[in-house]
Amino acid sequence: MLKPYFKSDDNNFYLLHGDILELLPQFDFKFDMVFADPPYFLSNGGMSVQNGTIVSVNKGSWDKSHGFDYINDFNRKWLSLVRDKMKDGATIWVSGTMHNIFSVGQILVELGFKILNVVTWEKTNPPPNFSCRYFTCSTEQIIWARKSEKVPHYFNYELMKELNGNRQMKDVWRLPAIQSWEKSCGKHPTQKPLSLLIRLILASTKCRAWILDPFTGSSTTGIAANLTDRRFTGIDMELDYLEISKNRKIEINNPSVAETYKTKIAGFTQQTKLPDFLQNETDDSELKIVLGFCRTKEISSLKSRNTFYFHAIESNKRIVDFPTGISDSKRLYLYSDRNTRTIQLTGYSAEIGSIQLKHKSTIKGKEQSKTEYYYEVILKDNFTMEESMSFEIDIYKLFDMSDEKSREYFNKYIPAMVSFDKLQKARQDLTIDKETGSDINPKV
Repeated sequence: MLKPYFKSDDNNFYLLHGDILELLPQFDFKFDMVFADPPYFLSNGGMSVQNGTIVSVNKGSWDKSHGFDYINDFNRKWLSLVRDKMKDGATIWVSGTMHNIFSVGQILVELGFKILNVVTWEKTNPPPNFSCRYFTCSTEQIIWARKSEKVPHYFNYELMKELNGNRQMKDVWRLPAIQSWEKSCGKHPTQKPLSLLIRLILASTKCRAWILDPFTGSSTTGIAANLTDRRFTGIDMELDYLEISKNRKIEINNPSVAETYKTKIAGFTQQTKLPDFLQNETDDSELKIVLGFCRTKEISSLKSRNTFYFHAIESNKRIVDFPTGISDSKRLYLYSDRNTRTIQLTGYSAEIGSIQLKHKSTIKGKEQSKTEYYYEVILKDNFTMEESMSFEIDIYKLFDMSDEKSREYFNKYIPAMVSFDKLQKARQDLTIDKETGSDINPKV
């Protein structure tokens, strides 16, 4: 049974203590995005300069290199586990330097990821190279990849363009390293700046997305996630760093602190730019979606079609959560097998282009149907499969089925309209019912 080291009161911030190779296989949940800052394996006795003083580059035993084969094997193990916990359209960001980034890139391709970009983070205040025998190391690389070659990913192109003076944003980002206000609860030796994490989170996720950091350290990823209204799960083996993470989350629970931090994020042309964007960002969890019935034997044929038909009912037979306002729905999810209380989501869904009410006489092939009216749903693209959305669900968790009339209409395969958040909540309840006693659940 998974027990969190820390779970925030708002259920948006989870911390787990332990080895990801042991913990991740126990997760029954998939994430929208992953940021990973794995060991760079550069703790080799070298020296650097910090605040004018020569210091060791050693970070700890966890960062010590044991050879190329060891590095490859380690990266292959954790990336395989993380990939299994990513949604089909999810993306992953992995940061590194020359010490590990080539291995990471090789393993990503080997495991079937599609590399999208290699972002170069140019630090505005790098430490000098005191040996004077090399160029000053002022950059880190961050590989951005999606889980699958064929399943599309999310990219907020318009926002990134806006942040770059209304021109396409390049893959070189000039941002400062961590500032003193980011160390108020303590410091991790490889801590990333909030400005960097907030940019990549806004670029690749929507509001309320779930983000995983398997090497969370002081949880800059989690703080950036919560400041931008995303949800977070972090894992680390070091209790001292988890304690810093917990205190950082408690710190931003103070609304005035959170708002102040948002105005300090670099990369925005005005102090209010980030708060203004977040205020106007759409929460997909509140978007209306439609559940449509499809016989199991017909699913394969639907994959190549961009039109779907629902049986319709007259407006005077209005049912709560049923077709009234259906034209405002954004996405169609298909379900199949059903019994008295449950339906089986197939995992197939598609974005809706338009919905129109049509008489059977205007629909080819349905002229002789007993059903008089249909909703014709024009899809923006063909159906895609998302494994995390394939599960059995209790319809009594979704709709008010207390009266006989509601059950009668539902049993006629009338389309059901509901919010995405409500659908996910029903899934969470089902998971909890099956795993009684489980104490961790970013399963919403």
